[in-house]
Amino acid sequence: MAKKINALEQKRLAHINHLMAEVHAATNNVYESFVDKEYDLAKKHTQSLIRRLRDVIQSLEDEI
Repeated sequence: MAKKINALEQKRLAHINHLMAEVHAATNNVYESFVDKEYDLAKKHTQSLIRRLRDVIQSLEDEI
């Protein structure tokens, strides 16, 4: 039988999934703009990715 997940854990997992989806999308944006030689856009996407990764670091700190 599958283990039931309480509401707090569901909220935590939803937050993690949201952050990871944002990181994934940001990474794809960096790749696409870099491949297309859109360097200014690639730089903006990279800065966005860095912000998302800082959010991940903050979430990890919050967990500790």
